[in-house]
Amino acid sequence: MWESAAVNTSQANEVNLEHVLSGKIPATVIHNFYDEKYCQTIANRVENHSQDNFQNGKLRHIGPFLMSYVTSKKKYFEDAKQSQRTFERIFCGIKNPIIHIYNSIGKMFPDYSISLAHEFKKDYSSAIIRIHEKGKSIPVHKDNVKYEGKEYALSNIDHQLSCVLHLQESESGGNLVMYNKQWKKEDERFRNIDFGYSSRLTESSESCKISKFKAGDLVIMNPRYYHKVTKIAGNTPRITLGMFLGFHRKERKIVAWA
Repeated sequence: MWESAAVNTSQANEVNLEHVLSGKIPATVIHNFYDEKYCQTIANRVENHSQDNFQNGKLRHIGPFLMSYVTSKKKYFEDAKQSQRTFERIFCGIKNPIIHIYNSIGKMFPDYSISLAHEFKKDYSSAIIRIHEKGKSIPVHKDNVKYEGKEYALSNIDHQLSCVLHLQESESGGNLVMYNKQWKKEDERFRNIDFGYSSRLTESSESCKISKFKAGDLVIMNPRYYHKVTKIAGNTPRITLGMFLGFHRKERKIVAWA
């Protein structure tokens, strides 16, 4: 059985993310990672903040997403700089969840340094906040900067992980489904025009459904495996904060971006 692992925040230092990196397990969930009252504060501020659209207006978000800028590198770094000021306002007066994630990952990899990725003295975006409303879903897709981000220095990393902090959950729906199938170049024939891939690509693959998330839960997954988020069925939007981690084995360093 290909199943995710789950621990409470008090056990976070015992998490072995090498099992996620290798694909032995699809993901690890750290429950109660971030204080629920801080989650509520951020969710309230996000709802009252201006937001951008992704996937032709189907999804809303705050902060740039690198894979939307594969041919607009200059614009990406400009928007990344602006997003830093935005996040400072959203996290003002509370524990910064981005720094909290860095510190926790650093304890799991004590021999590695961890920092925000930069290129030519320009910082990458530190995170993206996604707002998924009723009826919205995310189709089957993968995240692989080594293939999709060849114009960026990040494409030389050895491994990639995804961190998703749940800030607000809908009453139902919004489950994460991961498939025990890694991307191969020939899979591109199944790619959708706007985003993601046809469900035919994974219909015969072993899958793992991760559900019943609560505000404050952190999910750490291997995004090179195909995954999707099921349709939001409740009236309350699902709000998450996401980032990627890139591993440089030889230099023993981890870089973060969104």
